[in-house]
Amino acid sequence: MAATGTTTPSCPIPGSHHLLIPEGYSSTPGSTVYSTTPGGTRIIYDRKFLLECKNSPVARTPPCCLPQIPGVTSLAQSSLVKLEELKERNESEEAMPDQDQFEMDI
Repeated sequence: MAATGTTTPSCPIPGSHHLLIPEGYSSTPGSTVYSTTPGGTRIIYDRKFLLECKNSPVARTPPCCLPQIPGVTSLAQSSLVKLEELKERNESEEAMPDQDQFEMDI
């Protein structure tokens, strides 16, 4: 007897394809934007509120009172400074003579 394979019927899961959601799904012609939290709470943002948010102190760039982290909150060190540091390290390593780990009698 030859083994025959059977196929399992499947059906698509609704909402798993993000391409099916229209582009303007969460907004209205009056520029009201709707959103939901992971818990399902519905949030409504109207145009006036969103325009006021751009003038908020929280929206200013960069925010005040951030720690100085080079490359993140402040400009990174220039590449020339980094090259100089690497050259100094190499020179200090070259200045030390190589020593044998132990003496070997031949």
